[in-house]
Amino acid sequence: MGLRTLIVDDTVVYRKILSGIIEELPDAELAGTAPNGKIALQKISFTKPDLVLLDVHMPEMNGIDTLKKIKSSYPKIAVVMISGIETQSTKSTIEALQSGAIDFIRKPTGKDQQKNIEELQHNLRSVIRLVSLKQNSTLKRQNPKDEYKKESHVPVRRSPSPVVKIHPGQFSVCCIGVSTGGPEALGKLIPMLPSNFPLPILVVQHMPPLFTKSLAESISRKSNLRVVEASQKDPIQKGIVYIAPGGKHMIVRNINDALVIGLNEEPPENSCRPSVDVLFRSVAANYGNQGVLALILTGMGNDGLNGVRSLKRQKCYCITQSESSCIVYGMPRSVYEAGLSDISLPLDQIASEMVKFTMK
Repeated sequence: MGLRTLIVDDTVVYRKILSGIIEELPDAELAGTAPNGKIALQKISFTKPDLVLLDVHMPEMNGIDTLKKIKSSYPKIAVVMISGIETQSTKSTIEALQSGAIDFIRKPTGKDQQKNIEELQHNLRSVIRLVSLKQNSTLKRQNPKDEYKKESHVPVRRSPSPVVKIHPGQFSVCCIGVSTGGPEALGKLIPMLPSNFPLPILVVQHMPPLFTKSLAESISRKSNLRVVEASQKDPIQKGIVYIAPGGKHMIVRNINDALVIGLNEEPPENSCRPSVDVLFRSVAANYGNQGVLALILTGMGNDGLNGVRSLKRQKCYCITQSESSCIVYGMPRSVYEAGLSDISLPLDQIASEMVKFTMK
């Protein structure tokens, strides 16, 4: 029996296509469909879905309002948004991700219908895998005794790697790697930092093109710091948060002894572009002996592990987000278990640690 999935979309064609895909997936089960949020909320009470695929724009009740009601009344249900690529859709999608949706999939825009369906199939498989992983992780936290019966599942941490001792104030840059759950995490973390935070902050958030600009604008509106989608040759300045554009690697470049943003479209690493490893390696090359504060937050996979390893060969203090506050404890776990994390903290405690270690 797979994840019971409710599809909420005002377009008959999309409801039919998504229903067909879900019915073919071995680890998913179609719980029903609804043309708008109002009807969806009525159906949830008796269909009891594990996952709701929720369109952003709908009549009667839009995706954002529906999401908030779902999270209020049924907090255990996972919600994944279905988004277009129009500016308004990207803004609404970012708002949804910061309001409790765990991820989103884009409606394909190609002219080839078969390729569009294949793209949706790929994205839905990823979503089902993500939600299943999250459910399993939650069950393990709720039943720790059962978890420890299986020795192979017991988290094993290697001895911490020897590092150069860094004292408060001895940092030149902060770099952050984050993926699934990132918009919500960044939307809480960055606004907690003071306006006189003394470092530039470089962020890789796994996200496709167009959405990172809306993410930067959304976080900037509620923060003391300026948050921007990074542009080629932006001078790297303290007090500014630079978010890598979706679909492009972000690196640090030295031009005439001035450090600036570099962007490229080199092949993905860890199936990601932008990649955390790519950014962290370039930070190590340009800032390594000056002191780097590195953060690895919620996300699936292990992008960032090798990047932190590069930073640790020089001067780096690494904070990982603890499992209890992660949407998916993948990226932070890989760094923690490799012995590369100096401290593991819940999300709401990370900002104060950043301030403590950077402000004299």
